[in-house]
Order: sequence, then structure tokens, then C-alpha cells
Amino acid sequence: MLLTDTERLRYRLEPTSDAIQAAWDTIHDHESAIGDLEDRIQSLLSRVQDLRYDQAKHRAAIERCKGLITLARRLPDELLIKIFEHCVEDGWTRAPVVVSHVCWAWRKAALAPKVWSHVYVNGDDPKALDRTRFWLSMAWGANLYITVVTSWRMPPRPVMELMAILVERSAQWRSLKIETDSLRHADLILSECKQPTPELRCVEIKTAALDASDAEGVADLMRLADRFNADFAPRLESASYVSTVVPAVPIFPTHLTNLVLEVKESPSHRPLSAAAIIGILERLSDLRTLSISMPLVYEHEFIPELGADRTVSLPMLTALMLYGPTDLNEILPHIHAPSLRQLYLRSLEDLGYRQRPIGPSLTRFIETSAPPLELLELHDIDLDPDTFEACFAALADLRELRLHESSISDSTLQLLKGPRGLCPRLTRLDLRWCGHLHGRALVDLVRSRHVVDDLTGPVSDPMEEIGVINCCFVTEDDVLDLARMTVCRLVTRETDDYCRTCGCCTNQRYRTRLRMRHVSELIDQNAGIRLRLVL
Repeated sequence: MLLTDTERLRYRLEPTSDAIQAAWDTIHDHESAIGDLEDRIQSLLSRVQDLRYDQAKHRAAIERCKGLITLARRLPDELLIKIFEHCVEDGWTRAPVVVSHVCWAWRKAALAPKVWSHVYVNGDDPKALDRTRFWLSMAWGANLYITVVTSWRMPPRPVMELMAILVERSAQWRSLKIETDSLRHADLILSECKQPTPELRCVEIKTAALDASDAEGVADLMRLADRFNADFAPRLESASYVSTVVPAVPIFPTHLTNLVLEVKESPSHRPLSAAAIIGILERLSDLRTLSISMPLVYEHEFIPELGADRTVSLPMLTALMLYGPTDLNEILPHIHAPSLRQLYLRSLEDLGYRQRPIGPSLTRFIETSAPPLELLELHDIDLDPDTFEACFAALADLRELRLHESSISDSTLQLLKGPRGLCPRLTRLDLRWCGHLHGRALVDLVRSRHVVDDLTGPVSDPMEEIGVINCCFVTEDDVLDLARMTVCRLVTRETDDYCRTCGCCTNQRYRTRLRMRHVSELIDQNAGIRLRLVL
């Protein structure tokens, strides 16, 4: 604030007593005015607070009204029950308890017995017994999906008490999952399953051979086949067994149709034996799907089957997956699977060093079984040109071929060219990390499959999809040419794609660069033939 000349002069002179008194009077007046203004401010703030409180009440009323008409409140009970079931299936075991506290409608839906059908029993929890009783009481007569988790520290008696109340409802079991780090506890749990399980469909066991129960330092769950045989569990279809050893003797019920056998890295001295695997499979003639996974690092090397003529017949088998060191594939010639339609061979070994060739095993399997293969996947498994040619010539029904880290060459791919090429039913080709293959060879293959000649007889089917990921000699121009003729995929599949789980085929930067460089062609729908490119 600017001072007048009179006020400026006053400050330059020594103040008189009258000036001092006048200054104090002025100060008091201003302080009094400030006090009045502060009271008015507090009054206004109090009023604002009251208004905001009224505003909050209106907003709360609005939220309550929206809650009444929200979609979550208007969902039918059947849909809410299904959503809650999915929550439990995805691993949220406390979902029934939590959702029942949301609102009256959700609580009503959460009381459905199906919501409580997934019974998760943690044996190490001191309140496991009471919680299991409560869960079973809420499930009533619904189908039960039982999961029992316990550790080697758990005394046998509490485990037996838990299993006693579960076995009372064994007629309602649809699945049984056992997770324990002790074979002794897994055997104890199975020993308590003394009642029939007429509705049981699936058994999963995940354990470790850490108990010294026999001369080799490990034991096998012999009770598995006894407790869930065809008389006690007539509808049992699937079994999954994850352990640190291959069972030395057959332990699975003979009427299984689906089997997953997975062996983890183990300090056990029991070797990986082809004879043991064959012995297990010999009793499972009804198998339709089989998955065998073995570790890369093991105490002993894989022991192949010495008897070349020993075979196991699996006449109903339609899907086979072998995952492990390449020598595991030597078991192929010992399997007779005339109905096989899907074959997945996946290696744990790095192609940086020479693998044991599996060409003889694969070709002998195809020759002896003559399977109507429709899908063949070779993941980190390579074949020589002669083996590729032999396989292509024998697989007339092949519809999909997946190669990961393969040295397949242009000349080998030429075998598939033309309307009279090998594998005439082949319509899908997925190539990843194929460093010897050129993009022009792929373009020529797809173009030749669309050509119709003048000869009589059946012709090859046109290619419906080509997958190309991280193939160094396939250029962007090749990709665009492929996309003009058929579907060209540059990304992993949404389902049934092993690379999606291990994350080895991520090419986000390449796809982004391709999209930016050719954005005009990708978005211009009037620029000739539409690009069928899956990015």
C-alpha cells in the first residue's frame, strides 16, 4: 500500500505521545475488525461443513439407490453362484465367506451348496478340523472337490481325523487332490479312503519321495490303484501324479483314460527307467491322453529298454506328450498307438550342443503304429532331412505342424509344395526360431498350395495359417506377402501354446516396428487385397 506525503513525513519525524496513542488506537481498531472477520469466517466455515454434511448424505442416498438398481444386485442367483464358483476354482478358497458379507443378495447366493463344494483342507492349520466340518455342513449334498495339503511335520493322528470326516462324504467326491512333501503322508491319506467314491472323476497327487521306506530309499503309492479301482471308483477318468521318482511298479487304476506323469529333479538314487514307464503303461490299455514329463538333471542317466521287441499297446490313445531330455523319446518305439492324432515332443535340452538323435525312434514309431496323426509338435527337437522326408511321406493325414528351434531347410520344405506335395491335408504351419529357413520358400509353398493342376486325383489343401516367430531369414516383405495369401500369425496362440507359459517367443518390439512401418497398408481397407495379419 502506498503512503501519502503527510504519512511519509510522519514516519520521518520522531513520534509524539499523541501520535503514539493514535497508532495504538488504530491498531486496536484493526484487531477488532480482524476478530469480527474471523468470527464471520468461522461461521461461514461451520455453514460450509453443514452443507458438505448434507451433500454427503445425498450422495450416500444416491449410492444406496444405485446399489439397488446395479447390475450386481440384479444378477440372477444362478449367475452369481457360477461367478462365486469360478472364484473358488481360481484359488480364492475363502470366497464363500467373503462374498457373503457384501449384501443380502450375495449372501443369499453364497449360501448355495455348490459355492462351498471346493473343500480346501490345510492340515497344518490348528483349526482345520472345525473349518472342514463347517465347510462340509454348508456344502450339503453338492459334489465335492477335495484338496488336502499337509507337510511331513503333521502327526498322523490329526490327518486321520481330517480324513475321517471327509470320507463320510466320499459318495459326493468329484475330485481329490493331495499335496504333501512326504510319501508317508500321501500313503496315510490314501489308506483312509476306504469307502466307495462312485462320482469321483479325477485324482491329483503331488508329493516327494523323501521317506526311507524301502531298500532304494523311496516308496510307491500302491494304495492308489487299490483304493480307486473300477469297483470303488467306476467313473474315475483322470489321474495326475507329480513326484520326484518314477514309480517302480504300476500304481494307477487300470481303467484310467487320462494320465499325467511328471517327475521333478530329485536326489533319489532310483534311476529313470524306460522299463518302469512301460510297466506302468502296460496295465492302462484304455488311455486316451498321456503326458510324461521328466527332469533334465537326475541322479542317474535314463535307462533305455533293452528289449527292442517289448511294446505296450494303447489302442485308444489319441494324444501323447513327452517332455524331458531327448533320450526320453527312445520310449516311442515301445508304444503302439494306432489311433494317435496328436503328438507333442518337447525337449528340455539346449540345442547349443548336440542332442541324441531321435529320428530312428520317431520313424520306427510311425512305421509300427501307422497313426492318423493330425498334429505334430517338435519343441527344441531337431530332425535330419531324411527323417523329415520319411515323416512327411508317412503322415498323409497331418493337418498342423509346429516346429520350435528347428534346422528345417528350404529344400525340406519343398517336399510340401504344390498340389501334389507331401502331407496333402496340411493347412497350418507354425515355425519359431527356424534359422535355416528363408521367407521366399514359405511364400512359394503357400502360393503353390493354391494352384490346381490338370491331373486327376486328390489335391493338397490350401494353407489356412502360417505362424512365423523369430525366424531370422523371413523378412517383413515375406510376412506381408504371406498375409496377402493366407493368415499370417506373428504372435503366440491364445490357447494350447507351450511358449506362452515359458515366455520364450515374445517379439513385441518386432511386431511394433512392423505395425509402425506398414501402418498405411494395415489400416487401408481399399488398398487391394486385405492383409490377414495376426499381430
